[in-house]
Amino acid sequence: MPGKCRRPAPPDGDGDATAVLDDADLEEILLRFPSAADLARTAALVCRRWRRVASGPAFLRRFRRLHPPQHLGFFICKGGRPYRYDVLDRSPLPVLDPTFLPLVEPNPGVGGAVSRCRSFSLTSLPSVDHWSLADSSDGLLLFCSSCDRSRYGYYLGLPDRRDIPKHFAVCDPLSGHSVLLPAPDSGLHLGSYYLGAALVISDKDEGDVVSFEVLVVTYVHKEGPCLCAFYSSSRQWAVLPCPRLYKYSDRMPWFDDGARASGCVYWVVHDWELDFEHILVLDSQTKKFSTINLPCSHMCEKYDSNIKVVRSEGDRDLRIVAMAWSSCKLHFWRRDRSRSAKGRWLKEDVKFLSVDGVGHLLTGGVAWCNNACAVKIIDAGEGFVFIKHSETTWVFVLNLKEMTLQKLPNRKHYSGHALPYRMALSPPLAKFR
Repeated sequence: MPGKCRRPAPPDGDGDATAVLDDADLEEILLRFPSAADLARTAALVCRRWRRVASGPAFLRRFRRLHPPQHLGFFICKGGRPYRYDVLDRSPLPVLDPTFLPLVEPNPGVGGAVSRCRSFSLTSLPSVDHWSLADSSDGLLLFCSSCDRSRYGYYLGLPDRRDIPKHFAVCDPLSGHSVLLPAPDSGLHLGSYYLGAALVISDKDEGDVVSFEVLVVTYVHKEGPCLCAFYSSSRQWAVLPCPRLYKYSDRMPWFDDGARASGCVYWVVHDWELDFEHILVLDSQTKKFSTINLPCSHMCEKYDSNIKVVRSEGDRDLRIVAMAWSSCKLHFWRRDRSRSAKGRWLKEDVKFLSVDGVGHLLTGGVAWCNNACAVKIIDAGEGFVFIKHSETTWVFVLNLKEMTLQKLPNRKHYSGHALPYRMALSPPLAKFR
């Protein structure tokens, strides 16, 4: 019996059957991998040429445009407020390393990435100050430093007044590499009240490094929101013009911590003097501010300001969640943007009492709903709601798909964000100093 015909060995000594293809053809093959994790794992195992092509900056930008980053879990950290709320007490709170909460069933092939996220520490950042987690975007994390607080804010009747942070840093938690941004000039400190910062990843070609922007939003008393932006392409900060949106009162309004969803950043705002409640919106692409009405009147008062915008990247519709004390329910609203609905808010209720694990929220034998004012929504996003009771040191996370409640590691001083983290393959970070 004649022997089987064998395929001739490839001319490349690496044993790569695609060696006869040029790099452009190999890129077209690699672009068809379903996820960043599959690409990274396969390219690392095949040969040196695959690793070289798969790590090219131009290829990585194309791959990110075709394949949405994988959602691996949440980075949970005390972020954005490293000082106590009493403006006369400047003693800093402990700034804790981020806790990484992976998804219940993470996508296959991401075990190594999850492990590196779990071991991520603030010691990997430049040692210029204490760091707090501010934002996450496409595999990178944005950190801000301690916020100096002005004593004169107390005498002006401005509670929880904060100045813009001194330093910002961008970090890749998978590689541990980080970059310290140039400090903003004193002339950029236009806002007397720091609202937050957002990291925006761009597909702009900047050679062998990743392109990004850092948007810092402040609020000028009696004048309105102000925007400062850092561009990695120019390596400079700039103040962007922000026209007045409406008449501002003499009293400083209340702002929540803000959240990013579908290309915009949102803040729930309550102006007591004008009896005006709304959502402040910053479009991260156009850099324009606008406002959206809340679903119902006197909503901040009804829910004791226990309202959060749901973080999301894939959902086109804006969603908010609020906790109702009397009915032990979470109320969800979705703003339908279809032409027929014209921005109408649609409501959905989620009952707590039937949730598996709700017994852990009992405090001293009394159900949490009997002491509901002590229960706060810390954050919400990607099908999860993070809740904390003031009488306990635990943070709980509600899985809306599984309808289960999980108790997270003890965080006595926790009051920060729970930021969704998505694995994305990007060019390396540039050095600015």
